[in-house]
Amino acid sequence: MNKKLFFTGIFVLTFVANIFAQSTANPDTVCVGSNTYYKIRQAAAGSTFTWGLYRSGGTIETTSQSDSIRISWQNTAGTDSLWVFEINNAGCKGDTAKLTLVRVAKPSAEFDKATLCFGEELNINFRGMPPYKLIYTLNGDTLTQNGITQNRYSIGGTPGTYRLVQVSDKACKENTFGGQSSAIIGEKLQPLQIIHD
Repeated sequence: MNKKLFFTGIFVLTFVANIFAQSTANPDTVCVGSNTYYKIRQAAAGSTFTWGLYRSGGTIETTSQSDSIRISWQNTAGTDSLWVFEINNAGCKGDTAKLTLVRVAKPSAEFDKATLCFGEELNINFRGMPPYKLIYTLNGDTLTQNGITQNRYSIGGTPGTYRLVQVSDKACKENTFGGQSSAIIGEKLQPLQIIHD
Protein backbone atom coordinates (compact mmCIF):
# COMPACT_ATOMS: atom_id res chain seq x y z
CA MET A 1 0.00 0.00 0.00
CA ASN A 2 1.20 3.50 -0.78
CA LYS A 3 2.29 5.11 2.54
CA LYS A 4 1.55 8.61 1.28
CA LEU A 5 -2.03 7.64 0.36
CA PHE A 6 -2.47 5.80 3.70
CA PHE A 7 -1.39 8.84 5.79
CA THR A 8 -3.47 11.21 3.64
CA GLY A 9 -6.53 9.02 4.31
CA ILE A 10 -5.87 9.04 8.07
CA PHE A 11 -5.44 12.84 8.03
CA VAL A 12 -8.74 13.35 6.17
CA LEU A 13 -10.64 11.00 8.49
CA THR A 14 -9.18 12.71 11.57
CA PHE A 15 -9.99 16.16 10.16
CA VAL A 16 -13.61 15.19 9.39
CA ALA A 17 -14.05 13.52 12.80
CA ASN A 18 -12.79 16.68 14.54
CA ILE A 19 -15.16 18.89 12.58
CA PHE A 20 -18.18 16.80 13.57
CA ALA A 21 -17.00 16.46 17.18
CA GLN A 22 -16.78 20.26 17.58
CA SER A 23 -20.03 21.19 15.83
CA THR A 24 -23.47 21.19 17.37
CA ALA A 25 -25.72 19.11 15.15
CA ASN A 26 -28.94 20.04 16.95
CA PRO A 27 -28.84 23.41 18.72
CA ASP A 28 -31.53 24.15 21.27
CA THR A 29 -34.34 26.35 19.99
CA VAL A 30 -36.05 28.83 22.32
CA CYS A 31 -38.81 31.36 21.80
CA VAL A 32 -37.93 35.05 22.12
CA GLY A 33 -39.15 36.56 25.37
CA SER A 34 -39.51 33.16 27.06
CA ASN A 35 -38.13 31.83 30.34
CA THR A 36 -36.37 28.50 29.98
CA TYR A 37 -34.90 26.06 32.49
CA TYR A 38 -31.55 24.25 32.06
CA LYS A 39 -29.88 21.68 34.29
CA ILE A 40 -26.86 19.42 34.46
CA ARG A 41 -27.47 15.77 33.70
CA GLN A 42 -26.17 13.63 36.59
CA ALA A 43 -24.54 16.40 38.60
CA ALA A 44 -21.92 15.21 41.10
CA ALA A 45 -22.76 15.65 44.77
CA GLY A 46 -20.84 18.49 46.44
CA SER A 47 -19.88 20.22 43.16
CA THR A 48 -20.54 23.84 42.30
CA PHE A 49 -21.27 25.04 38.78
CA THR A 50 -20.48 28.30 37.02
CA TRP A 51 -22.83 29.28 34.18
CA GLY A 52 -22.67 32.01 31.58
CA LEU A 53 -23.77 33.23 28.16
CA TYR A 54 -21.33 34.19 25.42
CA ARG A 55 -23.66 36.92 24.14
CA SER A 56 -26.15 39.07 26.02
CA GLY A 57 -29.30 37.55 24.53
CA GLY A 58 -30.71 36.65 27.92
CA THR A 59 -30.39 37.01 31.68
CA ILE A 60 -29.56 34.14 34.04
CA GLU A 61 -32.13 34.55 36.80
CA THR A 62 -31.15 31.90 39.33
CA THR A 63 -27.85 31.38 41.12
CA SER A 64 -24.94 30.44 38.89
CA GLN A 65 -23.52 28.08 41.52
CA SER A 66 -26.27 25.44 41.34
CA ASP A 67 -26.74 22.56 38.91
CA SER A 68 -29.77 24.27 37.31
CA ILE A 69 -30.63 27.76 36.10
CA ARG A 70 -33.48 29.69 34.52
CA ILE A 71 -32.84 32.15 31.69
CA SER A 72 -35.08 35.04 30.72
CA TRP A 73 -34.58 35.59 26.98
CA GLN A 74 -34.76 38.93 25.18
CA ASN A 75 -37.45 39.67 22.60
CA THR A 76 -34.99 39.68 19.69
CA ALA A 77 -34.21 36.70 17.49
CA GLY A 78 -30.59 35.57 17.31
CA THR A 79 -28.04 32.98 18.40
CA ASP A 80 -26.33 32.55 21.74
CA SER A 81 -24.23 29.95 23.56
CA LEU A 82 -24.78 28.77 27.10
CA TRP A 83 -21.71 27.46 28.93
CA VAL A 84 -21.09 25.80 32.29
CA PHE A 85 -18.17 24.26 34.14
CA GLU A 86 -17.95 22.26 37.36
CA ILE A 87 -15.70 22.56 40.37
CA ASN A 88 -15.83 19.46 42.57
CA ASN A 89 -15.49 19.35 46.37
CA ALA A 90 -11.69 18.89 45.99
CA GLY A 91 -11.45 22.21 44.09
CA CYS A 92 -10.77 20.63 40.69
CA LYS A 93 -12.22 22.33 37.61
CA GLY A 94 -13.83 20.28 34.84
CA ASP A 95 -14.16 20.96 31.13
CA THR A 96 -16.56 23.65 29.95
CA ALA A 97 -19.75 22.31 28.36
CA LYS A 98 -21.46 24.45 25.71
CA LEU A 99 -24.94 24.51 24.20
CA THR A 100 -25.81 26.60 21.14
CA LEU A 101 -29.15 28.35 21.50
CA VAL A 102 -31.20 29.82 18.67
CA ARG A 103 -33.80 32.42 19.71
CA VAL A 104 -36.63 32.30 17.19
CA ALA A 105 -39.43 34.80 16.61
CA LYS A 106 -42.94 34.06 17.85
CA PRO A 107 -45.22 32.41 15.31
CA SER A 108 -47.86 34.39 13.49
CA ALA A 109 -50.97 33.53 11.54
CA GLU A 110 -53.44 35.51 9.47
CA PHE A 111 -56.35 34.88 7.16
CA ASP A 112 -55.61 35.56 3.51
CA LYS A 113 -58.93 37.45 3.04
CA ALA A 114 -61.35 39.31 5.28
CA THR A 115 -64.50 38.43 3.34
CA LEU A 116 -65.27 35.48 1.11
CA CYS A 117 -68.28 34.35 -0.86
CA PHE A 118 -70.08 31.05 -0.41
CA GLY A 119 -68.09 28.25 -2.06
CA GLU A 120 -64.68 29.84 -1.47
CA GLU A 121 -62.17 28.34 0.96
CA LEU A 122 -60.65 30.32 3.80
CA ASN A 123 -56.86 29.99 4.02
CA ILE A 124 -54.48 30.81 6.84
CA ASN A 125 -50.89 31.92 6.27
CA PHE A 126 -48.42 30.91 8.99
CA ARG A 127 -44.95 32.16 9.88
CA GLY A 128 -42.81 30.11 12.21
CA MET A 129 -41.52 26.57 12.60
CA PRO A 130 -44.04 23.84 11.75
CA PRO A 131 -45.86 21.91 13.00
CA TYR A 132 -48.40 24.50 14.11
CA LYS A 133 -51.28 24.31 16.54
CA LEU A 134 -54.17 26.64 15.78
CA ILE A 135 -57.13 27.59 17.94
CA TYR A 136 -59.88 29.60 16.27
CA THR A 137 -63.62 30.19 16.55
CA LEU A 138 -66.36 29.69 13.99
CA ASN A 139 -69.56 31.53 14.94
CA GLY A 140 -68.37 31.53 18.57
CA ASP A 141 -67.55 27.79 18.76
CA THR A 142 -63.90 27.04 19.58
CA LEU A 143 -62.07 24.68 17.24
CA THR A 144 -58.49 23.33 17.43
CA GLN A 145 -56.25 22.06 14.63
CA ASN A 146 -53.02 20.24 15.58
CA GLY A 147 -50.06 19.14 13.52
CA ILE A 148 -50.41 21.62 10.66
CA THR A 149 -47.32 21.37 8.49
CA GLN A 150 -48.20 23.75 5.63
CA ASN A 151 -47.49 27.48 5.80
CA ARG A 152 -50.70 28.09 3.81
CA TYR A 153 -53.52 26.01 5.26
CA SER A 154 -57.20 25.78 4.31
CA ILE A 155 -59.75 25.53 7.11
CA GLY A 156 -62.66 25.01 4.74
CA GLY A 157 -65.56 27.02 3.46
CA THR A 158 -68.33 26.79 6.05
CA PRO A 159 -70.25 30.09 6.07
CA GLY A 160 -69.83 32.18 9.22
CA THR A 161 -67.50 34.41 11.20
CA TYR A 162 -63.98 33.14 11.94
CA ARG A 163 -61.59 34.56 14.55
CA LEU A 164 -58.03 33.50 15.37
CA VAL A 165 -57.52 32.80 19.08
CA GLN A 166 -54.05 31.27 19.45
CA VAL A 167 -51.22 29.88 17.36
CA SER A 168 -48.24 27.84 18.56
CA ASP A 169 -45.35 26.33 16.66
CA LYS A 170 -42.48 23.93 17.33
CA ALA A 171 -40.51 26.48 19.37
CA CYS A 172 -43.09 28.89 20.80
CA LYS A 173 -46.29 28.51 22.75
CA GLU A 174 -47.36 32.07 22.05
CA ASN A 175 -50.17 33.77 20.18
CA THR A 176 -49.12 36.44 17.73
CA PHE A 177 -51.22 37.45 14.77
CA GLY A 178 -50.65 39.36 11.58
CA GLY A 179 -52.97 41.97 10.15
CA GLN A 180 -56.04 39.83 9.48
CA SER A 181 -57.30 37.87 12.50
CA SER A 182 -60.99 37.65 11.56
CA ALA A 183 -62.83 36.71 8.39
CA ILE A 184 -66.37 36.12 7.17
CA ILE A 185 -67.63 33.60 4.62
CA GLY A 186 -71.01 34.67 3.29
CA GLU A 187 -74.11 32.51 3.17
CA LYS A 188 -75.24 30.92 -0.07
CA LEU A 189 -77.41 33.25 -2.12
CA GLN A 190 -80.81 31.97 -3.14
CA PRO A 191 -81.54 31.70 -6.87
CA LEU A 192 -83.16 34.79 -8.29
CA GLN A 193 -86.49 34.58 -9.99
CA ILE A 194 -87.67 37.22 -12.40
CA ILE A 195 -91.39 37.90 -12.41
CA HIS A 196 -93.57 40.23 -14.45
CA ASP A 197 -95.16 42.93 -12.33
